Amino acid sequence: MTDSAIAVEGLSLTLGAFALRDVSLEVAAGEILVLLGPNGAGKSVIVETIAGFHRPRTGRIVISGRDATRLPPERRSVGLVFQNFSLFPHLSVVQNVAIGVRRDTKPTHDDMAVPLGNVPALLHYFSIAHLADRKPRDLSAGERQRASLARAFATRPDLLLFDEPFSALDAVTREQLRPDLGRIVRDAGIPTIFVTHDPIDARVLADRIAVINQGMVIQQGAAAEIFERPRDAFVAAFVGVENMLTGHVEGGSGDYARVVVADRIIHSRRSPDDWNGRRVVVCIRAENVKLHLGEPGSTNQTAGSNRLPGRIATVTNLGPLTKVIVDCGFALAAYVMSGEIRAGGFVPDAAVEAAIDAGAVHLALEA
Repeated sequence: MTDSAIAVEGLSLTLGAFALRDVSLEVAAGEILVLLGPNGAGKSVIVETIAGFHRPRTGRIVISGRDATRLPPERRSVGLVFQNFSLFPHLSVVQNVAIGVRRDTKPTHDDMAVPLGNVPALLHYFSIAHLADRKPRDLSAGERQRASLARAFATRPDLLLFDEPFSALDAVTREQLRPDLGRIVRDAGIPTIFVTHDPIDARVLADRIAVINQGMVIQQGAAAEIFERPRDAFVAAFVGVENMLTGHVEGGSGDYARVVVADRIIHSRRSPDDWNGRRVVVCIRAENVKLHLGEPGSTNQTAGSNRLPGRIATVTNLGPLTKVIVDCGFALAAYVMSGEIRAGGFVPDAAVEAAIDAGAVHLALEA
């Protein structure tokens, strides 16, 4: 057992045709662990099992030093926020927020960043005090979500569980709530598990990420590690790597590997020695591809860099950024500031050179 505030060890269970298989997770105080994966991967089943809604076949759930594996949900000290808000329609906002507060729940001191256990203060904290007497039907989706958040913090839980809490919100409200939620959780110091299928949620919120698929943890680690060094093609695709090129490793030099992709050589960070000759997926994020207009003066490149000549295939405006697809013998996506696009030159069939630092090229296993 580690010193983590929350530990899930070897969790397995079967629900009809679906199974969780040997799921192990850890969350520290004030840390946000994001469970990221496609619909049906088992993310919600994991949090429902941690909350006590399912009985695991094997494994252990430890919350703040207590073995909670066999405890009923009401004794686990867990705060839950669901995608459908789960507010009682016949109760007012203040009644919904206060419904889970026990008589022995002690509010935080006035100097605490988040007023846990203090219902009136939480209403003010989440900017819904003026809505205290309204019923959920009279609230916007964002207001209902804030009421749901206030209720989760009202009981001073030892663990917070969020199951796709932004899925019912419009894009603008999601943009507002994401950073707010991260700040609040860290200020409160409560370990948190957040379920989502949206890589943007994970980018904004996660300290650590566990990628889930088919009831298993495929990869877990620091958020930067998951996004920059996915272990296989499935993880790379799911965290939004725009360029996934199939090739094979052909030796290397020093700290860099040589990978053959469609008769071109791409240098990457060093791969394991036993990958020599092996088929791999070359992962390159579009923001790490720098485009230079015009024919290259030379095609020579060092082991630490990549210079790939090509021609622009498509240009797609995405607002502040424009996505440019370059035909380099394979399709290569790059992001260019839209101001540069408006300055001219980035048009279909224009000659460009794509420059990519080898340190920004990651090799992953084929799925």
